[in-house]
Amino acid sequence: MAEEKPIHIPRQGYPELAYPKNIMPVATDSRQSAGIHILEYWRVIVARRWTVLAVVLTTMMVSLIWTFKQTPIYRAEVTIQIDRENQNILSFKDVYEVESSTDDTLRTQFEILKSRSLARRVIEDLHLDRNQEFQPGDLSTAGTYLDAIRRLVSPTSSTTADPDLLRPIIDQYLERLQVYPVRQARLVTVSFESKDPNLAARVMNAHAKHFIEQNFQYKWEATQQASDFLKQQLANLRSNLEKAEDRLQAYSREHQILFTEQGRNTATEKLQQLEEESTKAQAERFQKESYDRLVRAGNVDGLPQLLANQLLETLATRLAELQRDESELAVTFSPDYPSRKRKRSQIEQIESAMREEKERIVRTVHAEYTASVERENLLSNAVDQQRETVNRLNEEIIQYNIIKREVDSDKQLYEGLLTRLNEAGISADLRASNIRIVDTAEVPRNAIRPRKTLNVILSLFFGLLSGIGLALFQEHIDDTIKTIEDINEYLNAPTLGVVPRLQTLHGSPGYRSAYADPSKAQLPLADAIGKIDTISHEAPSSLMAEAYRSIRTSLLLSSPGRPPKLVLVTSSAPSEGKTVTAINLAISLTQVGARVALIDADMRKPRIQSVFALNDGVGLSSVLTGTASLKMAVQPCPIPNLYVIPCGAIPPNPGELLVADGFRRLIEVLLQFFDFVVLDSPPVSNVSDARVLGSMCDATILVVKAQSTSRYQAATTVAHLRDSHVRLAGVILNELDVRAGGYHAYYYKNYSYMTEANTHSA
Repeated sequence: MAEEKPIHIPRQGYPELAYPKNIMPVATDSRQSAGIHILEYWRVIVARRWTVLAVVLTTMMVSLIWTFKQTPIYRAEVTIQIDRENQNILSFKDVYEVESSTDDTLRTQFEILKSRSLARRVIEDLHLDRNQEFQPGDLSTAGTYLDAIRRLVSPTSSTTADPDLLRPIIDQYLERLQVYPVRQARLVTVSFESKDPNLAARVMNAHAKHFIEQNFQYKWEATQQASDFLKQQLANLRSNLEKAEDRLQAYSREHQILFTEQGRNTATEKLQQLEEESTKAQAERFQKESYDRLVRAGNVDGLPQLLANQLLETLATRLAELQRDESELAVTFSPDYPSRKRKRSQIEQIESAMREEKERIVRTVHAEYTASVERENLLSNAVDQQRETVNRLNEEIIQYNIIKREVDSDKQLYEGLLTRLNEAGISADLRASNIRIVDTAEVPRNAIRPRKTLNVILSLFFGLLSGIGLALFQEHIDDTIKTIEDINEYLNAPTLGVVPRLQTLHGSPGYRSAYADPSKAQLPLADAIGKIDTISHEAPSSLMAEAYRSIRTSLLLSSPGRPPKLVLVTSSAPSEGKTVTAINLAISLTQVGARVALIDADMRKPRIQSVFALNDGVGLSSVLTGTASLKMAVQPCPIPNLYVIPCGAIPPNPGELLVADGFRRLIEVLLQFFDFVVLDSPPVSNVSDARVLGSMCDATILVVKAQSTSRYQAATTVAHLRDSHVRLAGVILNELDVRAGGYHAYYYKNYSYMTEANTHSA
């Protein structure tokens, strides 16, 4: 055949293979962003799902075993109300301390609830020292370890005998006791944890009862102490009061200090009376003096005594009548008329009586004035004398008042302490308390620990978190090639295609489409794996076959101008799928109507003859050594247009046979009769055969096994090929786990629609 022989392509069956000239495969950008996208994390988790699942199951199993091995712990609670102190009975704060705030009082009561003395009372009452739960052997594993650490840290404390045998029991008791104040209320909730629910309830009720009794006891003891203190002080005050009263009485007798019933001094009272009498005498003297001045002025008739004198008034009335009668007689009779003389005699008698009465009143006015002056002088002298006496007594009363104040102060203290002593005696007999139990402890029905549901949820959460962390860590330390991006980044080579792992497609729609007839049952996984070598022929509508057809298309488009005719398929290391890739690539090339020769050039570990069940007696080694002709080595197979040249007998020197001119001439002859020649070579890392063959071929395909081939090994292989001037057409990512996510997973999981549609149309 001529070198530019065209390739027959049935466009009706495979229109996607009509490729234009100078078309190169599109390379994928190696870095989408500076950081790893969230989908990459999801891909890692799905790819390493078994690691995550193993960690989750292990964590949950350990958690479940630990949870169900734990002894159930029950919690009993009691609610206590703490009111303010009743101030109507006795305020002990007045005796001992200044009043403190309510919050301080509540906090004090909260601390008393957690006191060792109260715990000791409960332990002794319920005989908890005999309870097996409080014995030292009942400590948990963590408690045993902590106790051992404490003995190591302070060995002297463990060897010294503790005289208080209840100390470790009290420590355990207080570790299980919790006090929870209720916000915005005078309530407190006290709880106790125990393995026995009945014991937890009994301990809490006893704790509340002893808390109230201890409060009673504290108050009674405080009352007794206050009574003793008051009695002692009363005895001292009584003695001081008696001495002060005796000293006051002696001083009063010595200085003749007397007081009235109203508590006033008699000397002061007398001075006040004398001053009042002196004032009255002075006022009276003023009045008498005014009367005397009227008399001296000759205005006797202006005296009030004359005007108010009843006798003068009677005499004046009688005189007026006689004068009227005498006037009437004077009209008729002469002066010597006896009636007139008698009238005139009576008039003269009355006038004489009136003069005598006036003179007597004048003499009385003079006498009263003289007496008032004398009385005023006497009272003034008496006031002066009494003032001297009062001034002298005032100086003595100062000291008297000092002594009296001492007596009054001692008396008030004595009376106050006597009142408090009586109140203390009454309080000692009363059992009034500001503490009461609101809710008694009931026997708990459900255990608070272990919290099985919470432990399972937490174990699931932390197991999932640890599993994801371990998966990400494995992904970080894993240097194998897993994605196309790794190929582009680390190998700097184009990707011809991706071949999924058959096990990851089992059960998916794409796997079911392996058969042209949808009515056929799904092929068992073992049978499918056995036919994967020729799956492009056995199941042409499967996703696996489609993957190889995609590789074929990429290969045909990889060379500008014309497709490569001589193709080498190799790998970095054994068991990476190069032989299966070479077989299925050759089969896919025959499906476009081309004649293809498949050569098993791996003369160190050949496998193609076993796949096609060919005669391995004659093959490539026979032709190169001259023991057989090329026509004898080329063997047909059940696949149309596909001819196979097996390896034949394994030669001792395969490298020398491939370098010889006979191999080049063999290739030139084959290219004249076949459209494509596909070679399966040994791995690059083991021997140099692949580099020798690659330098002769139009294109070399490197097969990389996903999650198996290391980046360093693949990069070294690519470097060796390029150093040998091998034209690397691209890399095939083989056995990709499509369950790990990504574009290729989406493609292979959702391609069933197109493949099944093609099946029905066929």
